[in-house]
Amino acid sequence: MNNDVATLQVIADTLKEEPMASQRVLAENAGMSIGLMNAVIKRFVERGWLMLTNVNLRKLCYAITPQGIAELSHRSQSFARRTFALANQYNEQLCALVAQAKSSGKACVILYGQSYIKFLLEYACQSQEVAFEEQPANAQPDKKAFCIAGELCQEEEIARLKKSGCVSLLELLDEQE
Repeated sequence: MNNDVATLQVIADTLKEEPMASQRVLAENAGMSIGLMNAVIKRFVERGWLMLTNVNLRKLCYAITPQGIAELSHRSQSFARRTFALANQYNEQLCALVAQAKSSGKACVILYGQSYIKFLLEYACQSQEVAFEEQPANAQPDKKAFCIAGELCQEEEIARLKKSGCVSLLELLDEQE
């Protein structure tokens, strides 16, 4: 079902860019054969997600139906709910980690390299009244601070930072789950 909705999204995106897209173009954009796309289109028509219209004897036009749009909308809402729940979980975990670092005498948290969730780490530091800094991944870790290697660092950078006393942000969050 998730693959079907993902394929429906590809079809919707393709038709948005190219309203008269052929079955061949839909298949190419979805990364499947024309035969498989033909079967998918038939299934989507049966489900009421897709509508076919004859432009002429040799050409069909495809359109996403209101039911198809509703399915895509439902998928987007489910994704948003899962994302917000995960962000909340990470926020709680980071607040607890920063509080623990503070109680062990660390007055600063330093993020080495980049992170998608830097904003959550900044918030955790702010809420725990701990200083937050950013340093490039190739910087030398500060022994007086709670040092974290961002998840967007290269593996060898994370390994070097860990050897120098940093902890991996990904490993921290995995441990907390």
